[in-house]
Amino acid sequence: MKALVVMIPLLALSAATGIAATKDPPSPDRDMLKRMESLRQMEMIQQMEMLRDMHHLENAGEPKTAAPQKTVPVKKNETTK
Repeated sequence: MKALVVMIPLLALSAATGIAATKDPPSPDRDMLKRMESLRQMEMIQQMEMLRDMHHLENAGEPKTAAPQKTVPVKKNETTK
């Protein structure tokens, strides 16, 4: 009888923890989803600005020429036989 008294609370405790473990986690609320979306957009904007800045830096390092220079063609001397 004493074993039965000890076993009943243990069974009840194990059943309660089993039910609690299978419970789905609460879904994020609408406000949290809006915040996450705004953070994603801010990160995308930062990446676009960084790419634009990199493009400006690359162009600043290149020498600027007004017009491409033409090369003078080399004339070959004809030899007579």
